[in-house]
Amino acid sequence: MIPVYRTPRDIALKLFREAGRTWKATDLQSMADHLFNFCVTNSSLRDWVMQTKQVQKGDHAFNSAWRAMADGLFGDCADIANASKHLLVLETRIDASQEAVVAIGFDGQPIDGSLTMKDVYQIRRPGGELVDLTMFFFKTCRAWEDYFQANKDLGGELPSYIEQLVEYR
Repeated sequence: MIPVYRTPRDIALKLFREAGRTWKATDLQSMADHLFNFCVTNSSLRDWVMQTKQVQKGDHAFNSAWRAMADGLFGDCADIANASKHLLVLETRIDASQEAVVAIGFDGQPIDGSLTMKDVYQIRRPGGELVDLTMFFFKTCRAWEDYFQANKDLGGELPSYIEQLVEYR
């Protein structure tokens, strides 16, 4: 085991850092690498929680409830991670797209001239629904923040994942 990872909270913080790395990536290849790592880490965090809470590996109720978290995005994360690991083609897909990104000043208003277009990925869910990365990270990370707040035995509450996405210049 890597010494800095001792509790589920340590893995959750790694997950948040991967969200930040994905969001801050400057090209689609790097973004894909970090998005894949985010999905794998999300599943790893589930395993850490299961071990800490002594949940049996074949506990279908736990796994079903876990996959349903974050409006089902935990399950989509697992499918993305497992499809790559097992070379499977599943219904959850990643599509390239572009998003408008704007810098926000201290007053909360957009900074003039800061609007840029950024290459990003969207998650295409089994029913065809597209989830942009901003919402994907929001729902997934917030679900973990809430879970840790309700389960104090996992190593403590989590700071907001937003800290990993914000850049100060």
